[in-house]
Amino acid sequence: MSSNLYSIGLSGLQSSNARINTTGQNTSNVDTEGYSRQRTDTTSSPVGGVVLRDTSRLVDNFVSSQVRSDTSTFSYYDTYHSMISTSDSLLAEDSISLNTYINNSFDALQTVNNDPTSSSLRQLAHSSLSNLVQQYHTLSGVVSDQEGLVDAQLASSLGDLNTITTKISNLNEQILRQEGLSISPANELRDQQELLAKDLSKYLDIKAQFNDNGLMTIQLANGQPLVMDQFPTELKVSPNPLHPKKIDLVVSFGDYEVGLKTQGLGGSVGGLIDYRSEFSVYADRTLGQHAIALADAMNTQNKKGLDADGQFGKDLFSLGDINVYSTADNLNKAKEISVRVSAGQSAKITKDTYELNRTDDNLFSIKKINAEGKSTDKAITFDPSLLQKDNNGYFKIDELGLDIRLDGIDKIDKDDVFQFTPTEGAAAKLGLVSKNGEAIALSAPIGVSTGSDNLSDARVSLTSVTNTDPETSAFSSDGSLYPSAPHKIYFTSPSSYVVQNSSGVELAKVENVIEFSNLLEKAGLSNEAGFDVSVSSMPKRGDEFSVGTDNIGQSDNFNGLALADLQNQSLIDGKATLVKSFSGFISYVGSKTAEIEGHADSSEIVMNESIARRDRLSAVSLDEEAVNLLKYQQSYSASAQVVTAARTTFETLLGIMR
Repeated sequence: MSSNLYSIGLSGLQSSNARINTTGQNTSNVDTEGYSRQRTDTTSSPVGGVVLRDTSRLVDNFVSSQVRSDTSTFSYYDTYHSMISTSDSLLAEDSISLNTYINNSFDALQTVNNDPTSSSLRQLAHSSLSNLVQQYHTLSGVVSDQEGLVDAQLASSLGDLNTITTKISNLNEQILRQEGLSISPANELRDQQELLAKDLSKYLDIKAQFNDNGLMTIQLANGQPLVMDQFPTELKVSPNPLHPKKIDLVVSFGDYEVGLKTQGLGGSVGGLIDYRSEFSVYADRTLGQHAIALADAMNTQNKKGLDADGQFGKDLFSLGDINVYSTADNLNKAKEISVRVSAGQSAKITKDTYELNRTDDNLFSIKKINAEGKSTDKAITFDPSLLQKDNNGYFKIDELGLDIRLDGIDKIDKDDVFQFTPTEGAAAKLGLVSKNGEAIALSAPIGVSTGSDNLSDARVSLTSVTNTDPETSAFSSDGSLYPSAPHKIYFTSPSSYVVQNSSGVELAKVENVIEFSNLLEKAGLSNEAGFDVSVSSMPKRGDEFSVGTDNIGQSDNFNGLALADLQNQSLIDGKATLVKSFSGFISYVGSKTAEIEGHADSSEIVMNESIARRDRLSAVSLDEEAVNLLKYQQSYSASAQVVTAARTTFETLLGIMR
C-alpha cells in the first residue's frame, strides 16, 4: 500500500512541478509578441496517481486564420489610402489646379481679342499657354512620382515577404527535427511560425494550413502556393512587353516561374498594385485625354485663321509619339507601326487601350480594352489596301479618330498582337511649338462686304470657317480663294439668290428662302467652300454680297473669338468642357479617397476585434497565472506530504519487521 501511495505522491509532485514550470513559462512571456499561452494536460492513472500528457498551446486555428484575414484587409486599405490621400491632397491643391491655368489662358485670349494688333497682349496669351503646358507636366509628374514610390515600396515589400516565407520554411525544418527527437511539441517554434504568418498577411491575403506532418504550408487566397513544407517560393516582378506600365508578378519555384493573377491579392502588396492599376493609370490617362483634347481643338481652330503675319495659322501645341507595344518576339514589328490622333477628332479618343492585330491576309482589326482588360466596343475591321493614304503614308480610321501607318505590313503575321494607349503619358509629352504670340491666328482668313448699291439694310457677316485645307476647301495655299470658289451672292428676289464664282459664273441657285443664315449651306456649297455667310435681314432684288481675302481688317478677331470659345465646348469625349472634366476628375479622386478611408477605418476596427478575440484565448493573463501558481504550489506541497506519509508508513512497517 505504501509503495502505491509513494508512487501516487511522486506522480503528483511531477505533475505539479510540470504545471509550475508551464505557469512560469507563461508568466515570463507575458510581453512576448506572438506567444501563445501554454497548458500542461494530465490524466488519472488506472493504477493510481496522475499521468502527464503534453504541454500544448492554447490556440484556435479558426481565430488565428481570421486575424490573418482581417490584418490583410486592413493593410490593403491602409496602404491604398496612404497613397491615394497623398495624390488627393496634391491634385486638389488650389495652387496647382489645372482649372486655374485653363481659365487664365482663355482669359488672356479674350483680352488679346480686344486688340489683335497688340504684340504685348499676344505675348501675354502665349505665356499663359506656356504656363498651362507646364502645369500639365507638373500634374503628370505628381502621378509619375507616386508610381515611382509604389515601385520602390513594392520592391521593398517583396524583399521582406520573401524573407518571411524563407523563415517559415526553415522553421518547418526545425519543427520536424525537434518533434522527431522528442515527444513534446515545439511550441515556441510554432509560435514564431504563427507570428511570421501574421506578418506575412500584412503583405498578402494568405491561407495557412498544416499538412499530415503538422508542418505549415502557405497559399495565396487564389490557391497559389508560397510555402510548401520546407520549400519556399519567391515572388518577383516580371516585365510585361505589352503593358510596360503594368505590374505583373510571378512565383518562382527555382527551375521555373508561374504567372500570378494580381487581382485580389490583398495586403499592402495588393493595395500598391491596385492603386497603380486602378487609380494611377486612370489619373495618367485622364490627364492625357485632357491634354489631347486641348491640343487638338486649339490646333484645329488655329489653322482656320490668319496669324499676325497674315499667314494661315499652324499648330500651337505638339503631342508626343504614341508608343506601340507587342510581345517580346514582335518588338521589331511594333516599330513599323505609327499611330496619331486624327486632326479634329480628339473627342473620339477614349482612355482605353487599343489592340491591333491581323486577322487574315488582307484584314486587320482594332478593339478597345478598358483598364480591367475587357473589350468595350465591337472590333473595327479594315483592309489597309482599300484606304486612302496621305502624303506621309497614314490612313484614317474614322470610327476611332486615329491615323495609322503600317510601314512593314508584309512583316506582320496573322494573330500578331500590338497594343497602344493614346492617352498614356500624353500630358507629360504635351508641348507648345509656337514660338511667340504672333503665331496665334486671331483673324478670319476671309472677309465679306455688302454691296454699296444695295437697296436693303441687310448686312452680310461671316458665319463660320470650317476648313482651310487647299486640297479640300476654297482656299488656295497662298491664302487666296480659288477663282472657282464662291465669291458673290446675288439676290434675284427677296427670297431667291444665286452663288457666283469670281468670273460671275453661277455655281448654285436657291429659291423660296425664308431665313437668311448659312446661305452657302442652303446652296449645298458650304462643305467644299470651307466657310459660310449669313445676312442680317431680308434683302431686296439686286442686292449683292461679296466674299474675298481683300476684305480682311487688321483688327479682325473672328478666329480669336472662336479660339476663346473652345473653353465652352464639350471637348472631352464629346461630353464635357475642359474645366468641367478636370473638376469631375478631382471630385472622383476626393470621393475615392473618402471611400478608401472609410474602408480603412472599419477594417481596423474589425482587425482589432479579431486580435482581442485571439488574446482572450491565447494571451497570458497575469491574474490567472497567479491563481494557477498558487494552486500548483499547494498541490506540490500536498503531494510532498503524501510522499512523506508514504515514507513514514514504509519506515514503520520496516520497524515492525525488525
